[in-house]
Amino acid sequence: MTRADRLLAVGILALALAIGPVVSGALAFVPASTVMIKGPSGTTEVPLGTDASLRVTGLGGDVRVVLKSGQVRVEESSCPDHVCVRSGAISSAGQALTCIPNGVTVRIGGERDDGLDAVAR
Repeated sequence: MTRADRLLAVGILALALAIGPVVSGALAFVPASTVMIKGPSGTTEVPLGTDASLRVTGLGGDVRVVLKSGQVRVEESSCPDHVCVRSGAISSAGQALTCIPNGVTVRIGGERDDGLDAVAR
């Protein structure tokens, strides 16, 4: 490895370290008032205060997500066990519902304010 190669490697590393946190932080920030519904065909963002019923096409069928009174829940799913339906409603930043068989995730933006990364029910 020549001196020029080492300088180039150090320069690329320094640039990645300088830009990386800015880019990842900008991409990761979603306001706590936004619900992100991600399925195999893409992501939809809806304000949390909206009252709506949305149908998302999953890998094995449809999933119906209901937003009402500041809460989000999976009302119907074509998955075999319906764990996502039985999980109930979420309403706080950082909470999520997942229908693994259908590949659908519903998440309220922002970070949890209780210091925990996740909670299993």
